[in-house]
Amino acid sequence: MIYLHKLLPLLVSPLSIICYFIIISFFTSLRWPRVCAIISIIIFSNPIIANYGNKYLEKDYPMTELKDVPKVDAIVVLSGMIKTVAKKNGGIDYQFNEAVERFETGINLIKLEKSESIIFTRGLLPWSTGMPEGLYLKSLAIMRGVNPKFIKLTSIVKNTDEEAEAVLNLIGNNNTIALVTSSFHMVRAIRVFEKRNFKIIPIAVDQRWTITKTTIMDFLPSGKALAENSRFAREIIGRLYYRFLY
Repeated sequence: MIYLHKLLPLLVSPLSIICYFIIISFFTSLRWPRVCAIISIIIFSNPIIANYGNKYLEKDYPMTELKDVPKVDAIVVLSGMIKTVAKKNGGIDYQFNEAVERFETGINLIKLEKSESIIFTRGLLPWSTGMPEGLYLKSLAIMRGVNPKFIKLTSIVKNTDEEAEAVLNLIGNNNTIALVTSSFHMVRAIRVFEKRNFKIIPIAVDQRWTITKTTIMDFLPSGKALAENSRFAREIIGRLYYRFLY
């Protein structure tokens, strides 16, 4: 099922749409598939469009002031911030990606004494290598001075819905949790956790929408913009899926 969840959004991703037009152009002498492919590349690789997509995804959950967060029963830090890289000796190392603020914010909340419990989810996809993400984050948290007795780990999980179910199995429902995840992901995360009767204090981090001056560079195609527009499409599909599911 996890393969289906990951593959289906790819079928309607910006890159796939571009490929569809290119493939169609191989089987027809008509000009419109090539024109549509060029227009799609221009639109989906445009940084301005990508930035407005980020703004839309994050509009309901701006950055949270941690000092104003009330005390909660548990701080829940969702997975999705670690990548594995190869060492020279053939071993595996772990590095943070753009979502590192999830971990940093969770640590800051526990040090601000907003809870006596921090939960890391043991995210591990079938094609992942190395240890589950939460296990690695636990070791880092201990190195950062967090008392090991405050740290809890869920069972192995592969997506947001499984994370919510695993946290439910760990601490039960009707608890108030500080839910720490990327701002663009918060709408979907809240839906699946509220379904389990958690009371949610959203802690939005990892904002991707940037305030910048518009320059000529913003009108040039960008691989980063194409990736961000692809993430926008994937997130919208995820929101629609969970809205239908719940």
